[in-house]
Amino acid sequence: MKMERSICCKEIMKADVLDSKGLKIGNIGDLTFTFDGNLKISKFILAGPRWEELLESLKIREDRDPVFDSTLIKRIDTNVHLDTSVNSLKTTLDKGAISEDEIRYSTLEKTKIVDKDGHNIGHVIDIDFDMDGSVSMIVGGGFIEEKLEALGLKTDVDIIVPGNTIDSIKDEIHLNVSKDDLDTTMEDAVKSKKEMKARDSKEVTRQVTKVHLFTHRPF
Repeated sequence: MKMERSICCKEIMKADVLDSKGLKIGNIGDLTFTFDGNLKISKFILAGPRWEELLESLKIREDRDPVFDSTLIKRIDTNVHLDTSVNSLKTTLDKGAISEDEIRYSTLEKTKIVDKDGHNIGHVIDIDFDMDGSVSMIVGGGFIEEKLEALGLKTDVDIIVPGNTIDSIKDEIHLNVSKDDLDTTMEDAVKSKKEMKARDSKEVTRQVTKVHLFTHRPF
């Protein structure tokens, strides 16, 4: 899977998905991840055309959405380009298409994040994919929001916490770092200007500052 730049889930879900002939076959409706000490992207779930979604909501047809992994993605630019046709894809109703240990992005978005001592850190507002293949969480709310306000950065800032700071994912996302570690790292990252300007997108014209925490492993 080739990418022109780092990209997040919400951005991918706005892009059109094109088959090997360049025909639009839908959009990404959800994604799944695995966790084995590191958070990794697993599957992409294709959402059908609007009329199909309406039929599904009315229970007129089974909710059978196509599923594919990154090996079937030729590249991601303004669109998601597949190396195959939609008819060759497995669906969410096929056995083994999505394993029981996979976690949906739509679930991660609602999951509370706590530090290693159980203090509330915030919640996942997006997932960021870097060009090196690493996966990180964009975190907001809770302590993160309070700290940003204390630093005078209330808006247009993405706090990015790498996947290797996650200790476990169950009902909550438990980090292997403390609230104090996050506090110090956020201050250092902002003060030393270890920031990256986020990509422009056709829907979003504002500039977002991406603050990467723990650019080296925190332990």
